[in-house]
Amino acid sequence: MGGLGLPGERHTGQPVVTYPYIGSHLALAVAPTEKWICSGNQDASIHCAEPPRTRDGSELTMSGYPEKVSRLAFDDTGCRLAADGAPDLTVWDFSGKGPAGTAPRQLRCHETVTALARRPGPTGHLAGGGRDGTVALWYATAGQPAGRLRPVRTLDDMNSPIAALTWTGPHLLITAHRDGRIRAYEVPSRTAL
Repeated sequence: MGGLGLPGERHTGQPVVTYPYIGSHLALAVAPTEKWICSGNQDASIHCAEPPRTRDGSELTMSGYPEKVSRLAFDDTGCRLAADGAPDLTVWDFSGKGPAGTAPRQLRCHETVTALARRPGPTGHLAGGGRDGTVALWYATAGQPAGRLRPVRTLDDMNSPIAALTWTGPHLLITAHRDGRIRAYEVPSRTAL
């Protein structure tokens, strides 16, 4: 991770920095700005660390999730982090001083979230998949923090649980289902979504 500007000699096979944390990590996301390193954890929390060069190397934890946090995704700006760990997907605002002391946006659609993926580009779109086979699309930058957003579009997909989601470019969403099927959906731009 030389781009993080961390101290140490490169190519030694040794870590250039270590972030101690007591717990079991399940997901990892680094902001494209390289300002935050976040982990989703078995103890139903998100732990965030700032690399030493970005500011003061501080850390924070967002806890209180009803379930373990096993999926994280930053948007392309590095200002918003989406996470599972609850019936609602949560979106934390990392702009400015970060999310400390703030409430996340809540995206409601699934009873149990099984997948999430950010659409490439500046649109702020987020796709979430559920155990019920539904894929939901949100403008994750809309609404107010602490507010609950409904999806702008849903794709009911065979009632087979969604195992994974990914975008291939800004217009094609790929869904993988637990029954073995993979489907591709063409998703229009924001104005037509």
